[in-house]
Amino acid sequence: MTPRADLVVGNARLWSSGGPIGGADTLAVSGGRVQAVGPRSRLEALVGADTLELDARGATVTPGLADAHVHLTHWARALHELDLSGASSRAEALERVRLRIQQSGGEAAAAPLVGRGWDANAWAEAPDRASLDLVTGKRPVLLHSRDFHTVWANSAALERAGIGRDTADPPGGRIERDAAGEPIGILREHASRLCASLEAEAAGSDLERLRGAVRRLHAFGVTSVHDFEGAEAQRALRALTRGPEPLLRVLMHLPHAGLEHARSLGLESGTGDDTFRLGAVKLFADGTLGSRTAALLEPYDGTADRGMELISPEELRATVSLAVKAGLSVAVHAIGDRAVRSALDALEAVRGRIASLALPPRLEHVQLAAQDDLPRFAALGVAASMQPFHCVSDMELARRHWGTRTGRAYAWRSLLDRGALLAFGSDAPVESPNPAEGLAAAVTRERPSRPGDAFVPEQRLSLDQALAAYTEGPARLAGWWPSVGSLAAGAAADFVVWNADLHRLPPAELGQAHPLYTVLCGRVVHERGARDRSAERAGSAERRAGALQGRAAAALVSGRGSR
Repeated sequence: MTPRADLVVGNARLWSSGGPIGGADTLAVSGGRVQAVGPRSRLEALVGADTLELDARGATVTPGLADAHVHLTHWARALHELDLSGASSRAEALERVRLRIQQSGGEAAAAPLVGRGWDANAWAEAPDRASLDLVTGKRPVLLHSRDFHTVWANSAALERAGIGRDTADPPGGRIERDAAGEPIGILREHASRLCASLEAEAAGSDLERLRGAVRRLHAFGVTSVHDFEGAEAQRALRALTRGPEPLLRVLMHLPHAGLEHARSLGLESGTGDDTFRLGAVKLFADGTLGSRTAALLEPYDGTADRGMELISPEELRATVSLAVKAGLSVAVHAIGDRAVRSALDALEAVRGRIASLALPPRLEHVQLAAQDDLPRFAALGVAASMQPFHCVSDMELARRHWGTRTGRAYAWRSLLDRGALLAFGSDAPVESPNPAEGLAAAVTRERPSRPGDAFVPEQRLSLDQALAAYTEGPARLAGWWPSVGSLAAGAAADFVVWNADLHRLPPAELGQAHPLYTVLCGRVVHERGARDRSAERAGSAERRAGALQGRAAAALVSGRGSR
């Protein structure tokens, strides 16, 4: 006898694997997996007295969405940190700092103050420690730039971190200095790591903050993440995936510093299960556009500056070879076209070994690529892990600094057309981890506040292509496809019931779409305007009873039930 479904979603526009599922309006779930997909009439027998029924009301149902590039612990912390985003001047940023210090116990408070989100590209006055000292006194303060590749620190923080006139620039980092050689309070790239102990002191315990952050992800329809953090974050995220009711699926990448330890233990990418799996080794080839440290083949417009290589091409090639020979895939941060080429060259050198890896290698961000390098992704089996909202939030910077080559920026369509595997994420806390906003950015390449101002519109994606980059693409990168990322029978019951038919929405309105329900492993983990479950089950039973009575009456009238 066919088991009754635990959960049925009806009146739905079901979407999976690149397009709507024709002829199907109902999804049945049993034991945490998709039991069947089809028309309601064919699945009616699966509905029992205890089946929970959800009415999609004609809205889209997609597989659970993935964030293919997130720093979840940092985002969880950022939700509680001083927010400097949108500060239009140094003075405005300093006033926000002053008010937070006043509200949190003043300069005598023990813990360092951490903030994030400032962007000095349009400021008339540059950030420095002297101006910060005036509002912070002796309390250590660390302020991350919007792209998290630069830290603005006061004198107390520099002193606590041991950064002074005689401190050498670390490999892949730069301590900005005045004419006399004194640090001015700006730490770029790996130099910010000198303050890691101060940040850890400010953060405290992360587990409860992570639980709250995961609840927010569920409200966005996110059921799995590819995380890029260290050992402490790995332990916390592993705790969220344990047990019969995991809160999230996690592909956990390793920092560069963990490569040797992973090799010594014989760990390989893909080790794990369907809720927690070891990913790739994260390497930084360059910096960012916002900090003008992304490595370029030609200088930033109007300058002689070509950015920073955080790993030399020779070292990158050696490190990639070391990892791949050990069965460890690599995820290379490469934003500028010079960094993208260096990363592809390093992977070209181990081309014969890539097919033996359990998980494909990947380049992160790929915000600018040379035309000749675009076909190399598919040819080498290298995925492009990209963040669509970066395109619309950074379009003015790209036009200013890359104006002569913007046709090659955020080239999603060109990569797909050449056969590359594309996976989308947010890079939170740099951007919001709301995939609806990412879908809108991918389909329109316009800022919500500036409709009609599309950035290189020929690189737009269709909605189906963008949804695939949030579902199938990340699942393939994690080695979970098709068990995760699809709505096929037998797949994990991770899915989102949206509030609208996404294909009928104007593209500019996609960013306002939201999940009514998010389901993970067959459990409803988010319900917008949550109602009492027992009442909903009772309502479902009443509706079924009414429907059965109606069918019985119809049968009597027709004579079919006269026996």
